[in-house]
Amino acid sequence: MTARAAPCAVEDGLAVYRFGAGEPVLLMPGPHRLQRPGLRAADALIAGLVALGRQVITYDPPGSGRSTRPARLSMAEMHECADEALRAYAASGPVDAVGHSMGGLAVLAYAIDRPRQVGRLVLIGTGSGGPAYMNAPGALWDRSHPGFRHMALLGVLHIAWPRLATERLLNDFIHRQSFHDPRLADRQRVSPGDWFRPRQARTDWHRVARRLDYSPRLAEVTAPALVLCGRHDPQYPAACSEELAAGIPDARVVLFERSGHYPFLEEPGAFWAAVGRFLAAPAPRRAGT
Repeated sequence: MTARAAPCAVEDGLAVYRFGAGEPVLLMPGPHRLQRPGLRAADALIAGLVALGRQVITYDPPGSGRSTRPARLSMAEMHECADEALRAYAASGPVDAVGHSMGGLAVLAYAIDRPRQVGRLVLIGTGSGGPAYMNAPGALWDRSHPGFRHMALLGVLHIAWPRLATERLLNDFIHRQSFHDPRLADRQRVSPGDWFRPRQARTDWHRVARRLDYSPRLAEVTAPALVLCGRHDPQYPAACSEELAAGIPDARVVLFERSGHYPFLEEPGAFWAAVGRFLAAPAPRRAGT
């Protein structure tokens, strides 16, 4: 099963999806449009959750995929879209929620801002915001990282010539650096016409993300949380996950020793065993219920 084959409903310009059957789970897409149905990372997460017997609800962020709604590039936009997607399939809270990378940052903020909407929280290869990943030792943007100079050069090229080709070259380099075993990374192809096509919508999300910092609010998370991270993750190094686990009440962290940013692709057996145990635990009881 691929995400492209799933039913998609477009309501008021927002494309929403439902996969599988069973208890609903919200899969928060990446606000930068790189983690949505039809793309490898999102499809792997969707397939794994469906295999656990869950109904996965997600959406294409405005300005990406099948969503025709103009992008606003804000966390409030992401959360409003998540509310709409859940309502579209009559999924009332609290629901379990999952997010990877930037999608993990968005779902962390969702659990903080809408605590009664989230049952259990699964955070994968993410952190508390821009300061966490920009300052973490071992991050790709750390000058001591062996890939920093190459990435910086591609970044300058993209600033000087902001086209689809330079965006793809930069994303492709970051993607390959993000695997412990680079043979598992796929590559983005650049066609000659891409040098003249405009970059894709939502590319500027990274500028928004660098200003976001939820570290002072981690204690506000009321949902039980599972934090998963590859030991060799250069986007959100392990220190980011350890900060989350230390700051979120009732949270625990699982590190994958042979993985980078995608433990569900590099160590899928161990990854889904950990997620399955967590989601199979008795539903959390909330005060006043």
